[in-house]
Amino acid sequence: MRVEIAVGDRLREVTVEEDSAHPGRFRVTWDGATRLVDARIVERAGREALLSLVRLDGAASSREVRCVETGAGGGLAVHAGGVVWRTVVNGRRAAGADGGAAGADGEERVTAPMPGKVVRILVAPGDEVAARQPMIVVEAMKMENEMSASRAGTVKEIRVEEGTSVDAGRVLAVVE
Repeated sequence: MRVEIAVGDRLREVTVEEDSAHPGRFRVTWDGATRLVDARIVERAGREALLSLVRLDGAASSREVRCVETGAGGGLAVHAGGVVWRTVVNGRRAAGADGGAAGADGEERVTAPMPGKVVRILVAPGDEVAARQPMIVVEAMKMENEMSASRAGTVKEIRVEEGTSVDAGRVLAVVE
């Protein structure tokens, strides 16, 4: 899977490949360097996830990283080692031609934060949703993650079906 990660003014293309022989292990490549990492979700609550990352190649190290969704459009605050990085994951891809996650007509695109499989769809087009109401459940890394509306509105469209495999940044639903 390939994702774009913007940190400040710098945009990086990052490739993540799961090691099928070792669940939870990934080969992560950016800036021409590949690292072998064991990544586990330790805790998930609402829009926050605590991850345990262990680098398994030459410079073995471990770190706990807290990721907090900061709104629509793939925004994340990444907390590690007392430092906070403001990032956007797949911002350009999720934005589409209008240049942002919310278009001029006030649409919100609910996107997958990581690759996984859609296991439940909890709403239908035309349904009214409240802010933070779960809409779609995606299973990733053997955990179920609820994708929620960031604000109240009406479900305009659902772009996936149950059983669909999705990449990070894929638009799952649109709320207006």
